[in-house]
This record gives sequence, structure tokens and C-alpha cells, in this order.
Amino acid sequence: MENFESTEVAIVGAGPAGLTLALSLAKFRIRSVILEKTQEITKDPRGVYLTGDAVRILHALGLGDRLPYIGHQVDKVHFHQTSFSSKPFFSLKVGESNSLEQVVPEGLLQIQPRLERVLRSQVQKSPWCILRTGCTVTSRLLDDPPTIEYVDQDDVIYRLTCQWLVGADGKVGVVRKHFLETSAGIKQETGTYPYDGTWVAANLKISLPTRESHPDFPLWSLGYKPNDIYDLYWPKGWHFCSPPGKATAAGRFGPHEERLWRHEFRQNDIDDTTKVEELLWEHITPMITRDRDNTSCKWSTPVTYPLDCITVLRCRPYRFTHKVVNRWFDKRTIVIGDAAHVFPPFAGQGIASGLRDAHQLAWRLSLLVSHDGCNTKDISLSQDLLSSWALERRKSVDDAAFFSMLNGRLCNQPTPLWASLALKFKMFLDWSELFPRKLDPQNQKERKGFSDVGGAFLEKAYNGGGRMAQIYMWSTLSRTLVLSDTLLGRSPSAFTLIIVATSEDSQRFYDEAKSAVLNSSIDASILSEDSIRLVNSEVRASRDCTVQGGSDKLEVFYPFVPDQTILHSSTGNYNAGAYIDRLGRFTRFAIVRADLFIFSCANSTLELIDCLRLLRARLEHRIG
Repeated sequence: MENFESTEVAIVGAGPAGLTLALSLAKFRIRSVILEKTQEITKDPRGVYLTGDAVRILHALGLGDRLPYIGHQVDKVHFHQTSFSSKPFFSLKVGESNSLEQVVPEGLLQIQPRLERVLRSQVQKSPWCILRTGCTVTSRLLDDPPTIEYVDQDDVIYRLTCQWLVGADGKVGVVRKHFLETSAGIKQETGTYPYDGTWVAANLKISLPTRESHPDFPLWSLGYKPNDIYDLYWPKGWHFCSPPGKATAAGRFGPHEERLWRHEFRQNDIDDTTKVEELLWEHITPMITRDRDNTSCKWSTPVTYPLDCITVLRCRPYRFTHKVVNRWFDKRTIVIGDAAHVFPPFAGQGIASGLRDAHQLAWRLSLLVSHDGCNTKDISLSQDLLSSWALERRKSVDDAAFFSMLNGRLCNQPTPLWASLALKFKMFLDWSELFPRKLDPQNQKERKGFSDVGGAFLEKAYNGGGRMAQIYMWSTLSRTLVLSDTLLGRSPSAFTLIIVATSEDSQRFYDEAKSAVLNSSIDASILSEDSIRLVNSEVRASRDCTVQGGSDKLEVFYPFVPDQTILHSSTGNYNAGAYIDRLGRFTRFAIVRADLFIFSCANSTLELIDCLRLLRARLEHRIG
């Protein structure tokens, strides 16, 4: 006997991308059912790096206080010519220049099972999400509206109908491979920056030798303590190495106290008879055998880290490649995460791109789900929203692949001395905080965002497209310090109207903005008077302990410079003025998408009225 169910969004796959989508939809009060075929979270850590805005997205989902449990902030990325035991020819301090202009860390070396555990816990707390594990999706009975069949752990058959079906079930998942590939020809193809290589990936658990457990270990006589030995042999940071023929990526991951080490190296000549663990020991043993300390003081004899203090948690070959789907959706079925794209391991872009897929899709689905006047039967509306999403996501995936390619070249190709010096000088020019941000390519990419993407969901004529900077702000109503991203999540509307004004003009601009929104007759699911936020253009500092402004009803947010105890160690060159700077010096009103990207900027009330007209016309297809 079949059981019949319905929901607004059905998500197949409870990995980071699928869970992030469910939580992002919950912010808009959209119900979702997540189906996961496994009952327990895989204990084996896979992806270990969360980069850039992925950490910011987790904060937006309310997981900021759980990040120390998930992993540790990346301090430096090192590039070595041989092994991580050698002195790097270049080191990049992550977040030092604050290129992304965000407060939260620009990178996290994490334990993926812990990330999934935290995401699942958040999902289970939400009244808008249902997670069902031990459920295998077997077929798609209809594509409009999507209707699927699945079997639970007790072999009970269920039929689930939804308004939108999202496949977040990996590169060989059922949604793309069995539904979309056969019915719509959707498949993964080689990306903009091709890569193909077989690597051995290992997770190691390191324990400390002691005088009691290893009394004959030579370094005791030199005054070393157990933690000193650990830090010497398993150095902090992430390491890209290029020993001859064996490109290597390695480093600690997870909280430091867990003492976990990821070790990956290229090994193309692998078949079913290859004993990969033997290859691992053959490869890593020279790297954990040293004949000197970090000051190049040579010892009398080489010393290898005790091999019995290394536990291999996982060691298996992987074929790494870069591929992207030729289409991201068909009718009401969509793919995200590894179902849509896969990356080589050089820049930690796999999980991050999945989180971006979900975060940038959620507000669109919130408008397409049948509520508050948005008609999901309007094919042109869904095509516009999803096509713009697909174009933006492809641009983001190509950018991520570009960074992967750059790192990959450093560790896959031999680097002679002259090239190392030239590279070091170039990177210094690119990244040094001595140079203005206008010369920083990553910062410029952030500022441009999707502004150069034809068909993106923004108004280029009104300077739309860039991503909002993230700073600390002071609320005059709650008299607390908040992250600026929280201004966008205080109502279930898909857009937020930011007003930039001085203390003298605040009330006037607020009244004009409120009148413009009400007179636009724009749907509340898109933008409402409850999603208007007032930001003062004056930057305040922690010494201004009595920041005044607003009233009991009118909350004002001040860009804020907190004292050094609050600033995160990764914040680097913190710039409280970046928030308004990203909008433009003369901007008075900015319509901002829930995924942190700017739809439009207006210098006057008349321009705001036109921006609201354009937004309504695009979403409700009423021109004029």
C-alpha cells in the first residue's frame, strides 16, 4: 500500500547543499522534505575546506557559534617545492588583506561529518523542515508537478508530490542520472578549466609520543616536548607541495585538538590490484622524516615520527575532475551541489559551491512556491528566475574553477627557482595590504559580483550585481552589536530595502521609502515595509559607547568599529566603511537580494520608485 504526501519543495540528498537549501527555505517559511538514503552520517571526512562566503552562509543560517566544533580557521596556505617539511617558497596569510571584506573567517578546515551533524540538528529544530533518513528514491512518476516514489527503511512505499524537486544527491545521484539525463539530456560536461587526475586521499589520526610510550625517541634529549614534536612534524596551515611526479595537498583539519591530518597525492598508475595504503606510507614517510629543526639546525641523524602514532582512518583513490552540468534545471526539477558540478581538490570549492547553489536558489524558490500572489504556473516567471540563477551559478563555478586551477598549477608542475621568485613577486603585488584594494583582483571580483553576467537578476543600469560587504553594526533599538548580514534576514521577504542617510535625514528618507514601497503595490513576499532597514552613513567606534539615533519604533544601524577583543583574528584590514562603499558614495536606497547580492542602487526617491517598478515588472510580469 502506498502512502500519499505533499510538500512545497522536495530535496533528495541530505549533504551540505541539500541541508543548506532546506534551512535557507525555512527563513522564508517554505516547507521542505529532505530524503536521504543513508540512516547515519558518513563518519569518514571527505571535503575538508570551506572557503570564503561558505563560512558566511553558515553564519547566516545561525551556525556561527558551532564553527569551533566543526573546524579551525585557516591561518596560512603554504606552497612548497618538495614536501611540507621543507621551507615554503611562498605563504599566503588567509584573510590578511580582507579581500572579501567580511568579518567571519575566509576559510575553515572542517570535519564534514560534524558540519552535516550541525546542519541536521538545525533542520530538526525547524518547523519548516522534515528530514527522513533511510529513504531511497526509486522513480519520478510525474515531472509537473514533480511526483516521486520512495521506499523507507521498512520497505514501505511513499508517493510524494511537490511544487519543486531538487536533486542534491551527488554526482551519481538518482535525480540527475536517472531522471534528468534520460528525459532532458542534462549531464555533466568538462568545465572551463579542464582537469583530470587520480589521487590517493587519506585521513590520518595523529597521537602524541611520550617519554613513557617511546623512551628511545631521539628528540627527548634535545629538550622537545610531545606537542613540540607534533607541531614540528605536522605543521599548521594548509600545504601544497610539488615533489617530482607526486603533487601533494596536505594539512590539519577539524579542531586542532582532534589532531587530524588530510594527505592527498597524485598517483595516476592505479588499478584494482594497487595497494594504496602501501603507496601512502611510501609517500608520506620521507615527509615525516627530518634531519633538522625549523631553524635549519641539523641533527646528528634523521628522525622519523613514530609510525605507531599514526592511525589511517581512510585511504582510497579518487579520480578528480572538473565538470559542470550543461543545464541546471528542467521544468520543475533542479540540481545543485555535486549533482551539478565537481572540482579537483586544490581550492576547497566543492562544498562551498554547493552552499552557494542553495543560498542563491532559496529566495527564488520562495517566490515560485504558490503563496501570497506568486503564481507558480507562470512559466515565464520561473524561467526568468531559474535561468538567471543558472547563469549566475555558472559564472561562480567558473570563478571557483579558476582559483582551483591556479593552486593546481603550483603543486602539479615543477617550479624552478626563477619561476618561484617571479610567482612570489606577483602574488606580493596581488595580495599585499600595502596596495589599495582597487588593485586587489579578488576584491574587485567581489565588487563586480554578477554585474557582467548577461541575464543575471539585477539592474545593471542601477549598479546592481555586487555582493554586500559584511561588517559589524550597532543597533540603536536593541543597543547591541550585530553582523550586517542579519539586516537581510529579519523578514520573510526575498528582498530588503537599505536606506543610507545621516541622522538629520533618517526620518524623511524612511517615510519616502515606506511610501514608495506601499504605492508600488509590490507583493509582500518580494518586499514590504517590514523589510526596510535604515543605515546611518556615519561610522562609529567602540569608544562611542552612547550611540544615539532612531526612536522606539525607528531602528537605526551604525557601521561600527569594535575594539580588538571583538574583531576576529581573521578579519585583517577591517573596514567599517566597506558596507556603504560597496553601494556607492551617492546611493540613498539599495534593494538587496536575500543572498547578499545587490539588485539595484538609487540616488533619489524617484530612482527608487523606478527600481521598484522594474523589480515588480520582472517578478510579476507587469510592464508599464
